[in-house]
Amino acid sequence: MASMFNEATGTSVLLQPQHVFGRHPTAATLLTNMEASRTHAVVIWDGEHWILQDTSTNGTFVNNLRLEKGSKIQLTQGDTIKFGSLNVEGWFIKDLSAPKSVLLPLTLGLETIHLEAITVLPSEASPEVSIYPFQGQWLCETQTGTVALKTGDCVGTSECQWRFVDGTASIETDIVNNDKPLTFDDIRLIFDVSQNEEHVSVTLLLDETPIDLGERNHHYLLLLLARKSLEDRQLGVCDAEKGWLDKTLLCQMLGQSENHINIHIYRFRKQLSALYPDAEQLSTLIERRCGEIRFSPIGFDIFGGLTLEPNTQEKGKPIRLN
Repeated sequence: MASMFNEATGTSVLLQPQHVFGRHPTAATLLTNMEASRTHAVVIWDGEHWILQDTSTNGTFVNNLRLEKGSKIQLTQGDTIKFGSLNVEGWFIKDLSAPKSVLLPLTLGLETIHLEAITVLPSEASPEVSIYPFQGQWLCETQTGTVALKTGDCVGTSECQWRFVDGTASIETDIVNNDKPLTFDDIRLIFDVSQNEEHVSVTLLLDETPIDLGERNHHYLLLLLARKSLEDRQLGVCDAEKGWLDKTLLCQMLGQSENHINIHIYRFRKQLSALYPDAEQLSTLIERRCGEIRFSPIGFDIFGGLTLEPNTQEKGKPIRLN
């Protein structure tokens, strides 16, 4: 990811796709010298190159040469930039690679997180917040629901917070993907459950292609959600309300804490991402809303396991429905 280095202070900044330098408090990089304008210059990723545009009163200098007022220049590796005067500190171009979406730490002591696939905050051991890509944007899932992130959004927990920066190129330079988008109709899960339900294997049918997910501890959680979805389908529940399972009840059914359930969900999503990284739709298979969790409305087949009639659920016991 592109970065610039302040030769006087020894600090580095990661370049956002539209990165403003200036004395205005909202600038991406705040300049402190009085020769700088409030909005002095902007560095822009045009899809192929990083472009610097001067918007100042006193001028912007690249390699000690002043740019014509309002002009643009393509940056190159090793350039040194000065804002407002030749006598001020210089910024050295360290890296000019394409922008990436990142989480910049707001809490002291945290590290910058480069977003590549599904990420959980504050850590994998305590996954309270999940962030994952979907249809060209990044989604943030918390216990109360899921929202699309935009640059500047604060994410994390009360003790650990980051600021989201979207590294997506502008719409004019995005590469158009002509592949048929994946839909829930293309996805089906097949459960193979032992009679005592100690072993749950799962096969994912993705557009008729079988993918063996094997036997994992988190598959029993998936089985409970699938059974609830199937039960609601038999009872005629509408799609908007089908499959929602109370989170507290789910904790009782599994005999595990909410944090353990979050870890199971994260491991399932990570497993899918590793096996089929191009199918971003898979990250949205499990949905949340305040106090409830469900599988998205996809197809299920369940073979084996215990069988009970719908609506015969003892308190604190899982729903058994084949």
